[in-house]
Amino acid sequence: MTDVTARAGGPAAPPHTLVDVARTWGLVLGAELARGPHGRVVEATTEDGTRAVLKVATTGVRWEATALLAWRGVGAPALLRHDPSAGALLLERIVPGTPPDGTSADDVAPLLHNLHVAAPDEVPPLAEVVRQRLARAAEERRAPAQKIAWAQDALDELEQDAPPPVLLHGDLDDRNLLACARRGLCAVGPRPCAGDPAYDAGTWVHGSRRPGRRARLDAIVAATGLPRERVRDWAAVVGVHAHQGRPARSAGGV
Repeated sequence: MTDVTARAGGPAAPPHTLVDVARTWGLVLGAELARGPHGRVVEATTEDGTRAVLKVATTGVRWEATALLAWRGVGAPALLRHDPSAGALLLERIVPGTPPDGTSADDVAPLLHNLHVAAPDEVPPLAEVVRQRLARAAEERRAPAQKIAWAQDALDELEQDAPPPVLLHGDLDDRNLLACARRGLCAVGPRPCAGDPAYDAGTWVHGSRRPGRRARLDAIVAATGLPRERVRDWAAVVGVHAHQGRPARSAGGV
């Protein structure tokens, strides 16, 4: 199996530091917004006074930049500048940029509509990404073998009659949604891929194992018109591969 991280060029070696990038781009750095095993996100101000967010990461930057360019600031932060070789993204700062106080299907449905544009050729296919996630869940023993086997079979069935692919966020739940004065909701921290729009809806339905999954399923199907069975099955597959205890992301994700 080909690791999609490796296909993207793998981790930057060595990763550039925030200070390196800030010096090159003439940025004044502010408060740290997020830190994870693969990178950091901090507030930044450009030389002309524009408030922004600087993200430096060791994986996924090229695909994230590709997706952000495709979204053009609709449904996600605008990409102000990027350097894939440095693992660096300069993003629009979302205001107020706070976690939403709960989200409804009526909030999420228009966001999905805005994100699900034509998929650029550069992003990996959903099936490849999900197989990699299931393999990682198996290696880390985060799910029983029978659940992994079920999810692999479900993935095969979902792929047999898949709709035309669209650009997917790839990790769309409330951890990666911010309140935005201009947009209402803004999606951050994408793990872009190309595939069935019901996958993003299913990820939101799964909701990191929050209670109320059935109600979210009914609501998002009504709000989007997506096939109930596909959203339901993708939510179940996400439930198998989803990492338990991942740190929350904010203002761009890590």
